[in-house]
Amino acid sequence: MNKKEKPLRWDVKETHLKSFVKALQISDSFFPVGMYNFSHGLESFVQANIVKDVDDVVFLLNDILSHQIAPADCVALANAYRATEQSDLNKLLLVDEMLYTMKLSTENREGSVKTGKCMLSNLLLMIPDSLILRDFNETISTGASPGNYSVILGLGGYLLGISCSETMMIELYSFSVSFVGAAMRLVKMDHYTAINIINDLHPLLVDIIKNNIHKVPDEMYSCAPLVDIMSIKHERATTRMFLS
Repeated sequence: MNKKEKPLRWDVKETHLKSFVKALQISDSFFPVGMYNFSHGLESFVQANIVKDVDDVVFLLNDILSHQIAPADCVALANAYRATEQSDLNKLLLVDEMLYTMKLSTENREGSVKTGKCMLSNLLLMIPDSLILRDFNETISTGASPGNYSVILGLGGYLLGISCSETMMIELYSFSVSFVGAAMRLVKMDHYTAINIINDLHPLLVDIIKNNIHKVPDEMYSCAPLVDIMSIKHERATTRMFLS
């Protein structure tokens, strides 16, 4: 490295700092999206005595990330990001519809749409002049497209100047924190254990991004049948702490 060059970690480029603070903003729990209301099926697993301890929580989280979030939501996000880059509203709507059909339980579909619309309303405040954002919002408002969280996050990530890989990491990290946060209320677990769980996930999250960022919509899939079954059971549960 040239002596006159500064290492990347000393970079003070304004564009990078602006996109970084926007990434922090939309991934922060203070940002009103509502992820804390969802257990992503975990509550049903605990009620059925399938998940009993921290090890079970970790196993289930890894399974959902690897077989649902990665091949469906993350691929949808990356393609929504790419469609926004190309100003391709039709592709954006196609990916949104495809992802919606892969969410088999009513709770999963409603959760994805509720958090998606919350994200969209906030993005409209942050980026009021974006034509594709306004067009997408209008389409959702008429009921012609569902408005999934992952798709809207991909759309917003591009418009906010956040890289696609970083936007995918926001998706994965936010989901993981939401899941582990629910676990803290459902099984015996303290904050230190929760932090360790998230920390141990880092290699998996990086691999998920590397393996899914370049996939096309036709490669999307979701395959976690027991998770879908437990989510459907949760819809009929008499006592529920979470919306999913």
